Amino acid sequence: MSRALIRLVAVSALLGVVLAGCVTPPPVEIIKEAPPPVKTPTPPVQRWLRWQESVSTMSPAQLTTALEAAADPGNTNQLFYYGLLNQQSDAYDGWVAARDIFRQLNQNEALTKPQRQLAGLLERFNQSRINWFHSRDELRLEYEALQTRVTELQDKNTLLEQ
Repeated sequence: MSRALIRLVAVSALLGVVLAGCVTPPPVEIIKEAPPPVKTPTPPVQRWLRWQESVSTMSPAQLTTALEAAADPGNTNQLFYYGLLNQQSDAYDGWVAARDIFRQLNQNEALTKPQRQLAGLLERFNQSRINWFHSRDELRLEYEALQTRVTELQDKNTLLEQ
């Protein structure tokens, strides 16, 4: 009996070892490495907006220097930047030049839709400034004419009082 018991223990131990080898281990989770982030190029309109922000913070001296140093624009980016410089100036002629540049860019089919929209917006902005200048100038002329008329009436009134 002891032999039978030893055989039974040996067989069960062997059976346990064999069955233990048949058990499948838990599945290994395969972790995929995230691909490196793809650097997407900055959309052209974003670059233009950064330039606009940069130009808007220029001092008058910096603006004058940049305008004097600007050569004839050779491509649309240079043209846009030149338009920004003119727009930032306090001169009426600069606003007219900026409006014309942005109008030209707005009509350029080679540009992206957002670029053309920005150019159109800036064209309208500069046209509004030009219109404001004209209305202010007309009011100034009207004021001067009224001042002249007041002076004439005061002189006439003085003569009548004498």
